[in-house]
Amino acid sequence: MRLFVLLLFLSALVVPASAQKFLQIEKRGRAKTEKIPLNTELTYRILNDDYWYTNTTRDYLVEENLIAFEDRFVNINDITAFQYQREWPTVAKNQIRNFGLGWSALALIGTLTDNDPSTNYQWSDAIITAGCFGLSFSFEPLFRKKTVHFGKSKRLRLVDLRFKDY
Repeated sequence: MRLFVLLLFLSALVVPASAQKFLQIEKRGRAKTEKIPLNTELTYRILNDDYWYTNTTRDYLVEENLIAFEDRFVNINDITAFQYQREWPTVAKNQIRNFGLGWSALALIGTLTDNDPSTNYQWSDAIITAGCFGLSFSFEPLFRKKTVHFGKSKRLRLVDLRFKDY
């Protein structure tokens, strides 16, 4: 009975798997690539155009080397750059701001509780807090966006990993 239940459980886990299509960013000399699946929002720049376009990918046409967006088809050889929104600058901004607040809060609690005039809240504590706040406000705009240019060392490639029916 146990064997039957085990085989039934294992057969329920086996589902027909289909491979996928990817847009792949390759860097010269590296085996590691970055894969971008379908239905991903991309911010890209087209050859001889100064504007950044943001669209969601709907299909990758591998044979034609085209990306099907919601409103257009773009050849991957015409894309000159991608722009990514990073998440870690927002996290770092909050951590730096919390450090400055914690510094001032601990200095103020120490001033109120120890009754020692040499350890009162000082200008240096306020400078550290103000510096952390200033750094936190300038940190996110400086590091939020990452731009990847394609050309000499990086290139785009469409990869189809679906199984062919013979």
